[in-house]
Amino acid sequence: MRVAFALLALPALLAGCYSGPPEVAAAPPTVSYQVSGNDVGQAGVNAERYCNQFGRSAQFQGIQSTANGNVAVYSCSRGR
Repeated sequence: MRVAFALLALPALLAGCYSGPPEVAAAPPTVSYQVSGNDVGQAGVNAERYCNQFGRSAQFQGIQSTANGNVAVYSCSRGR
């Protein structure tokens, strides 16, 4: 169980090395970031960086409203 948690936490820890919105969830082939309002600029850059690790590109799926604010959701796809 600890190993699974560590593996799930690793992308979030790595995302902390970069500036921009905090990563909310990451499980290939998707990643999401908390954003301010509808500003997804830096979230898109971070999503592209995340997806590139898997040889994929980020595709914006939309913004979801949550109790903690807006979340930009991206999927990692093989095609550009």
